[in-house]
Amino acid sequence: MSAAKKNAAIGALKFIEDGMVVGLGSGTTTGHFTRLLGEKMKKERISVVGVPTSYDSEMQAKKAGIPLIGLEREVDVAIDGADLIKDGYVLKGGGGALTREKVVDYAAEKFIVIADEGKIGNGKTYPVVVEVVPFARESVARALEKMGFEPELRVGGKKLGPVVTDNGNFLLDCTGKIPKDAARLERELNSIPGVVENGIFSRYFKIVIGNEKGSYEL
Repeated sequence: MSAAKKNAAIGALKFIEDGMVVGLGSGTTTGHFTRLLGEKMKKERISVVGVPTSYDSEMQAKKAGIPLIGLEREVDVAIDGADLIKDGYVLKGGGGALTREKVVDYAAEKFIVIADEGKIGNGKTYPVVVEVVPFARESVARALEKMGFEPELRVGGKKLGPVVTDNGNFLLDCTGKIPKDAARLERELNSIPGVVENGIFSRYFKIVIGNEKGSYEL
């Protein structure tokens, strides 16, 4: 599986050109991309600056030697992973960085999703992750239940209590049916008072899938 993730990352390198501002996603597959981008910059002597989407991607970029900025410049391309790829949208949020990821990914001129074949839907399910202001957790949960979801507060694996995002918020993992018009649900979820962002990403330019032999585009 590691080879497949690496191959997906390799397949995305062709979208990077000298002078670009690149959004750097969070997760294991994008971790491969960040490392490979650093190597590409040294080998080809190109100048690229990155916009990190989490503390984790910031640390990985610094390790790879990629200079970082905020959103003061236009993002040319964002490279990010996915937890599940469906027809017309992807689901993200397993790593808890969905808000900053969506800000950067949607601000980019092109948003490229990279993943291994195991992330392709084919009947698989994944919860819709909703980042919520702590004070509004219970009221948001009730609103989600009325929409047909079963929200569950995400708790820490190595700490007591809820997982806290880089933005200081909580996460609700919501199981339930996603309609065909996922973009509409994405907007409706964000209209609930107290919701910061959700893990439905309906806007992307291209998907690069990696397997043991190489990569291909969807």
